Amino acid sequence: MRGFTEYLAHRYIAGTEREHAVKVCRELNKLGLLATIDVLGEGVTDEEHASEAVQEYLALLDDIRSTGIEASISLKLTHLGLDISRELTESNLRKILKKAYVLNIFTRLDMERSKYTEDTINLFLKVHEDFPDSGIAIQSALVRSSEDVKRLIKAGAGVRLVKGAYMEPPGIGFQEKKLVDVNYISLMERLLLEGKNTAVATHDEAMIEAAKDFTQKHNISRESFEFQMLLGIKRRQQKTLADEGYKVRIYVPYGKDWFAYVLRRLRERKENIYFVVRNLLD
Repeated sequence: MRGFTEYLAHRYIAGTEREHAVKVCRELNKLGLLATIDVLGEGVTDEEHASEAVQEYLALLDDIRSTGIEASISLKLTHLGLDISRELTESNLRKILKKAYVLNIFTRLDMERSKYTEDTINLFLKVHEDFPDSGIAIQSALVRSSEDVKRLIKAGAGVRLVKGAYMEPPGIGFQEKKLVDVNYISLMERLLLEGKNTAVATHDEAMIEAAKDFTQKHNISRESFEFQMLLGIKRRQQKTLADEGYKVRIYVPYGKDWFAYVLRRLRERKENIYFVVRNLLD
């Protein structure tokens, strides 16, 4: 398992250090692709590690600006201390957002498993009032997401729409893929029509074609939204979309926590393994 995981990490993780992520982003930019960088880490349970995450993000922001790469940042609130306290998390998040604001770099909050959804959205909406150039991810796999999207559109927040990689219990998450897909298209159309800085994050060709058809039908500018994909997944499709004039942003994770990150995603649900295997030869 470790050998297989190391192979996956080599393709889907930029590396262990910040300079590795910067190098990958520079290569993506040369291909006409944008990037968003994630410092790997989640579930932090002590303040020291949360503080280390903040310092790494602050240094990352400096590197993005100094190198001139076209990249935003993505982060998880449990990496900043959400399992410790909301007050600590808000303080840490504001430090990052303040610097990102000064450097004019967009920040996106990743969405974690459902037990964190309410706290993540509430904290995001609170800080978004002071830092409007920020966004959040929403999962179409969650039953509650329709109401959450309404709240976020009303607040003028940029939403990254994903299907969701977590296995959630009945009543909280849709149990059938077709229901997740139906909800994805419904939320996507609402965000494209009414939202701001919408990110259609998917590798599903049916979802991509649905987005292309919908935006063409409703005369929605290609500048008003973007496709987002993971590093190393559907690389030819990423380039094709960019060549067609769509904005395409690649999720670039890095950090020493790469092994735990990949292993957690593979163990989360069998669909994650199938997804990776299907794309090994792309």
